[in-house]
Amino acid sequence: MCFVHSGTVRDERLVQRASAGSGAGALSDLAAARGSVGGMDVIGSGSPDVTVGPGGATVVDGYGRPLHNRWNRDLPPVATVRPGEVVQLLCRDALDIGEAARTMTPDGTLSIDLGLVHPLTGPVEIQGAEPGDILEVEILDVGPLVDFGYVAISPALGLFGSLRPELSAPLASWSEASQLSDPTPGPAAGALPVDQPYNTGAPFLQTLTFERGQSSGLAAFTGVDTGRRARIPITPFMGILGVAPLHKGMYRTFPPDVSGAMGGNTDIRQLVSGTRVQLPVYVPGAMFSAGDGHMAQGDGEVTGTAVETLMAVTLRFGLRKNTVIASPRAIVPAADPTQLVMPAEMLEQGYYQTVGTGPDLMEDAKTAVREMIDWLVCDQQVSLHEAYALCSVVGDLKINETVDLPKWLVSMTLPRGIFG
Repeated sequence: MCFVHSGTVRDERLVQRASAGSGAGALSDLAAARGSVGGMDVIGSGSPDVTVGPGGATVVDGYGRPLHNRWNRDLPPVATVRPGEVVQLLCRDALDIGEAARTMTPDGTLSIDLGLVHPLTGPVEIQGAEPGDILEVEILDVGPLVDFGYVAISPALGLFGSLRPELSAPLASWSEASQLSDPTPGPAAGALPVDQPYNTGAPFLQTLTFERGQSSGLAAFTGVDTGRRARIPITPFMGILGVAPLHKGMYRTFPPDVSGAMGGNTDIRQLVSGTRVQLPVYVPGAMFSAGDGHMAQGDGEVTGTAVETLMAVTLRFGLRKNTVIASPRAIVPAADPTQLVMPAEMLEQGYYQTVGTGPDLMEDAKTAVREMIDWLVCDQQVSLHEAYALCSVVGDLKINETVDLPKWLVSMTLPRGIFG
């Protein structure tokens, strides 16, 4: 999840320790109760921060209380492991609201403490890691600690911020100008205005449900506005995987690579179980942290949030000595991991695709997403905000070609079978 600039923190101070808000406090209470997280037994939840799990694996608890939410090379490690050892990290959700997301109103999203965004579990020190090495992070398992996730739409987020529908859209959906009764030339009305102002419209919060520990299959989407149901392919991953930064100081988690090519809020949905990520090491011990668990996300994460949830991620670290890379690299199981979990009957229905073209890649992206929102609203009868949320969690935004100078082409694809 990508959220806000550091300048939006209320008291304009950068802190390296986040304090638990009301929603986060409920998480601490759950974690302290009989080693259970949301009703699921989780070894290592609660206190102390580090325990030993089955088989001697280290479990680092960033769930019972926040550990840090700023990159800082001077933070002490909360755990130390040797190369080849397995460690499990328990992680809070990106906005650190936890159970509060189940009952939060859309307006409630506007009062979230932005200073608490992206609580991270770590840092974990890897013995023997030195500047100039590569840290290899093998992702063994990713699974939710709870049975729900959420998508937030807010003026502070995404391609469009909140949405403001064009009033005439319901009267002339999918009509060309020549087909309108009014002969005045001009574009036909769409669900989303071309001149959508930033920071306008209403906020929105959509929850999805799945099973605790579920790492594949489908999540249930029931539109808050319309009740329209959809099935969302889930491929859990961590939006943030990173090491301590190159330079001294405290840095927000976004944008990625804020101080050297150290990872961060990359939100790469392909980094699922079975992935091997390579990160350059800038400090002794590498000091690795993770957070921002996503159950599902489309390429682009266009609202600024995916299906945000609380997550456990199991990792194994390795080192490549005296080898320098300029930015993170990875070997991933699939370019489109959702195709590994979608049932045949869903795949058989294919995908809907929309396109944006022009000299500005960002405007092209907005056009492609705007057209997909139009299709979802007009053809599938979902609300404007539900359509935008679906684009973020299951719509894939891609640059298709950069050869036709001075114009480029961007498209969005969305599986038609999600509506069953």
